[in-house]
Amino acid sequence: MKKFRVLILGIILFVLSVEGIKAETISYKRLDNIYFNLTVDGRTTSNHVTMFYLDDRLAYCIEPGKDITTKVYNALPNWNGTNLSLETQKYIEKIGYYGYEYPNHQTPKYYIATQELIWRAIKNVDIYFTTQKDGRGDIIDLSAEKREILSLVEKHDVIPSFTNTTIEGKVSETLTVFDDNNVLENFNISESKYHQIVKKDNQLDITFNKEVKEEELTLSRNNYDNLTLLVYHMQDSQKLAALRFSIKEDYKFQLKSVEKPKEIVKVPSTSISKSSVQFGVLKFYQNDSSHFN
Repeated sequence: MKKFRVLILGIILFVLSVEGIKAETISYKRLDNIYFNLTVDGRTTSNHVTMFYLDDRLAYCIEPGKDITTKVYNALPNWNGTNLSLETQKYIEKIGYYGYEYPNHQTPKYYIATQELIWRAIKNVDIYFTTQKDGRGDIIDLSAEKREILSLVEKHDVIPSFTNTTIEGKVSETLTVFDDNNVLENFNISESKYHQIVKKDNQLDITFNKEVKEEELTLSRNNYDNLTLLVYHMQDSQKLAALRFSIKEDYKFQLKSVEKPKEIVKVPSTSISKSSVQFGVLKFYQNDSSHFN
């Protein structure tokens, strides 16, 4: 009985150790009249550009110059088993997110621009694309596509200007708050328990609760899909990655309603100045003839 329990425990530990691993089968889509010319570690190769899919997920090569030698891969939802630094991981996640799969980027030029930027971020390579093999034909200009992707990557780290601040307003009143960084439209705001919030492009219209209330709200990035990061491994074959953000980025800000200042009621003065009294007395005597008899 004891041996049976040990066996069950061993099975449970094994299942936990491989949790998240899933077998995926690779498929190919060759792009016509597009060839890569890659030099890495002193070795130059040229071949058709091919888009790789693993069970409908587009995956980019993350080991420049290494061959794909298998049809089946194990998929992991993290970067375990790669030697990429955390900084590089985050950077190529952004390139993949804003590259070919980003809205209105579904062209062959955006695909090869994305793959080039990923390779350059990972390793020192010399890479260009032509319409024929071995550098022959016309060189394919990717300057506009790379510029667009890198511009979006750079803007990714810009967050709403009121992040980590406290927005304070008087009870029952409405306050308009503008995002000076003009990126609020890219974020969702968690629901408030007490206050009414309406988001319009890059501004918030906040109607504060009729009572004094304070709470913390969350800003989360409004992604264009719900896909997750997957990194594909299989022995000595080229590693690939379906790129999305591995870490969820949330930001905070505070809302606080405060009491309205109490109005000071001014009571009209009933005092009479000395000069008024004297004038009044003088006037009184002038009209009372009995004082002159």
